[in-house]
Amino acid sequence: MASNFSIFPNLASIASPFKGILLDAYGVFWAGGTTGVYPGAKEAMEQLISEGKIVGILSNSTQRVEKEKAKFRFHGLFEGEHYHFLITSGEVATQMFREEQLPFKTPHKKYWLHDRPHPNYSSPHLLFSETAYSEAKKIEEADFIYVTIPHLNGEDQIDPLVFQDTILHLKRSGLPMVCANPDRFAHEGAPPRPVVRQGSIAALYEEAGGEVCYIGKPSPPVYRRALARFHELGIGAATDILMVGDTPETDSRGAHGVGMPCALVTQTGILSERIKQSGIEKAIEQFEPDDYPNFFIERLANHDL
Repeated sequence: MASNFSIFPNLASIASPFKGILLDAYGVFWAGGTTGVYPGAKEAMEQLISEGKIVGILSNSTQRVEKEKAKFRFHGLFEGEHYHFLITSGEVATQMFREEQLPFKTPHKKYWLHDRPHPNYSSPHLLFSETAYSEAKKIEEADFIYVTIPHLNGEDQIDPLVFQDTILHLKRSGLPMVCANPDRFAHEGAPPRPVVRQGSIAALYEEAGGEVCYIGKPSPPVYRRALARFHELGIGAATDILMVGDTPETDSRGAHGVGMPCALVTQTGILSERIKQSGIEKAIEQFEPDDYPNFFIERLANHDL
């Protein structure tokens, strides 16, 4: 399969047949808080809307939607002008907490943060506002562990194994873990580089024998929520919507799970790092069958847009 693929230069090269475009943020149009929007991405999103397409954003960010919108506005991305709706994993998680939809019993209504909150992001406690849950004073009182954005002394890390001792200590509690961002890495810094995110912590917890509840891509509920928004805006068929992402295990897998075609970018984001390390042929050969996209594109937009 890997020897039989084409790579298109940008999204405009393949977007014509689709009525809707669903964008991942990190690694697609968003290069992280330091860099902001990739060159040409803002203009490409404007062009999609001017052509009459419905543009949604589906992000595994654990920030609430209004926080993400404010971040995008600061960098010149505006709802209605560059996209029609935004769904974050953090917003979906908050709804699940409010409706008490976790797949395990929570008699104490208490959570335990896996580590101190990251100083550069909103407090994870905000996800539990207006819910029945509150922070436990000690882990023995908690019903579950919530994974925060990992860091060491406020610094992002590139190697998940630096958190191994913390994970093994948490595993002794026997508690289930809730991970609202299944992405194992995200691009941050200037230039952007992959840094450890919540999905890596959850994966280590599972490897240690722990139970993990994932919220966010690739789980079907977040994609079904996106499909519902497209339906409200006049697009009823998943096949009329193209997902554009940078990670096969979350973006392609999740899209295909609801019958939505997918394109992966090869020169920005997580897949680009894998290609740099092992070459494109080998990187693609390592895909699971459900993770293979319908299209490859170099990037969302050309630099000269």
